[in-house]
Amino acid sequence: MIEAKRASVESVEEPDIFVGKDILEILSSSMYVNPLSIFREYVQNATDAIDDAVDLGLLPSINDGLIEINLDHIDRRVVIRDNGRGLSNKDFPTRMLSFGASEKRGTDARGLRGVGRLSGLGYVQQLLFRSRTKGDARVMEAMWDGRVVKRMLASTDRATDLQTIVREAVTLKWLNPEYYPGHFFEVELVKPRRIANDRFLNEMEIESFISQVCPCPFSPEFSFGREIAALLAPHGRAGKTYNIHINGAEELVYRPYRDEVVYSDTKKAALRNFKSFKIESIDGDIAAVVWLVNHDYQGAIPVSQGVRGLRARVGNIQVGHDRLFHEIFPEDRFCSWAIGEIHILDARVVPNGRRDEFESNVHLDNIIAHLRPVGSEIARECRVSSQKRNRLKTFELSADKIYEKLDVIKQGAVSERYAKSIKAEIGAHLSEMRKAADFGLFEDDDRGALRGRLASIEKAVDAHTTKLDGETLENLPSHKRVTYKEVFDLIYTCSVNQVAAKSLVDRMLDRLSRF
Repeated sequence: MIEAKRASVESVEEPDIFVGKDILEILSSSMYVNPLSIFREYVQNATDAIDDAVDLGLLPSINDGLIEINLDHIDRRVVIRDNGRGLSNKDFPTRMLSFGASEKRGTDARGLRGVGRLSGLGYVQQLLFRSRTKGDARVMEAMWDGRVVKRMLASTDRATDLQTIVREAVTLKWLNPEYYPGHFFEVELVKPRRIANDRFLNEMEIESFISQVCPCPFSPEFSFGREIAALLAPHGRAGKTYNIHINGAEELVYRPYRDEVVYSDTKKAALRNFKSFKIESIDGDIAAVVWLVNHDYQGAIPVSQGVRGLRARVGNIQVGHDRLFHEIFPEDRFCSWAIGEIHILDARVVPNGRRDEFESNVHLDNIIAHLRPVGSEIARECRVSSQKRNRLKTFELSADKIYEKLDVIKQGAVSERYAKSIKAEIGAHLSEMRKAADFGLFEDDDRGALRGRLASIEKAVDAHTTKLDGETLENLPSHKRVTYKEVFDLIYTCSVNQVAAKSLVDRMLDRLSRF
């Protein structure tokens, strides 16, 4: 009976597949939180093209590769060009009009999903792509009209699909090859929107972003740069860097790491104690290579330095932000005190479509589990540093207080009773300084320097407190001398600011000396 019923069921005719226009809005303007992410996408594609050019013998090495970013403030244009493999005339139309059909999936290329090239469309009036490869007689151009795209996306016509928008918004044409290299690819952003400090044409912001996120070389001013480069060199893409120039500058865009961190105009910290290690994958291969640089951990590193946090990189391109691995720290705040990178080598740890996080799986969990002891160690260093700074602060404050008290004694204008109370206060401050100097977590050199200063201060105290009676008021009659000293005692006792009180007493003594 059941079989008879099954046999009587008729098959349903398959409907046409309809890809709505809104998918284009997601790809062009909703993919990335930070608009500058489009530079990462285009530089990423450029690095893959340069790698291909080297593999095909079009370039001797990646050192001969070149990525140029040119900003035209007058006409409001941005051009990003590489001298990589380029797209052939044959493949250009198909590749430029495809969505999510990257040929890089399953390869060691940095690109993966084939949607990043449209990341700039939502921000510009026109988005142009131009390319050719070796042997092509002509250059091809694909022009996306951003205004047409916006108008059609805003339309309430539900029947408009993705194909309709592409036909209306995209123009393909041939260009005179005379003005272009033999193999290249370039993207041009025409009339980008003015977003917060005109980001798309703000050279400083663009360079800062690229230096942190893209595979740029380390600066010669970073002493650990060569050591880190040697560490990453055996690991393929993780160790590759590329020559990126902005507006024709001779100097490359370098990573932001230098030999010191600047907290403020008056506070800096030298980087020291470079260390590295490898994390094993679940099956025993290398899942990640990690490097860290210690410093004196004075607090959260300013965002403007571009180096804070343990940052994740895949193919030497940053994934996410400086707080991506905040969970490995006992306290979130210590994430902003650290400096280092985790280069992911396990191909099963995959960035999500926005490259702001990783897709969650056991392989990512394995890396995080290995990083937790690192976070705990950095937190311990931060706490120790904080304790050291507190001891040093106590030492310096006590020293300042002692010198203030000694100045009052040397002034010789207070009573013997008050001078003895000052001596007792000096003794208490010396005791605090001894405790601070003997703090067990100080290095021997630091502890020795503090004890040397303490001995010098103790000598000065002994020299000025053995005889408490001064001679400042000896020219006055005895009864007046006692009265004035009581007045001066009151001034010091009632004053919040001892320095200001001493200045007042000095002026009074000067007047008295004229009588």
